[in-house]
Amino acid sequence: MIHYNKKDRLKIVLDIITRLKNYETSDGTIIDLYNEKLCSFISDFKKITKEYINQDDNKVIKEYSGKLNFIEVNKTIEYVLPANEKRNSLFVIKIK
Repeated sequence: MIHYNKKDRLKIVLDIITRLKNYETSDGTIIDLYNEKLCSFISDFKKITKEYINQDDNKVIKEYSGKLNFIEVNKTIEYVLPANEKRNSLFVIKIK
C-alpha cells in the first residue's frame, strides 16, 4: 500500500479548511468556522493537522482520527486524516 506523501496530506487538510472557511448554515449564510475566536476546536485542529502533514515520508505514515468538541454549538466533530487511499478523509459535525 502506498502512503500519502506530504503534498497529498496537505491537499486533504486544505480541502477541509476550505470547507470550514466557507461553511454554509441551514439558512444559506456563509460563516468562517476556521476562526479560533469563533470556534475553540480550531487550535486543537491546527496542532493535529500540522503533525499529520509534517510526518516523515521516509517512515510509516500514521492515520490521524478522533473527535473534537465543538463547544459553541454543543456538537462533536469526528475526523479521519488517512494514511493512504484505502480510507477516505472525514470531517463531520455531529449532534452529541
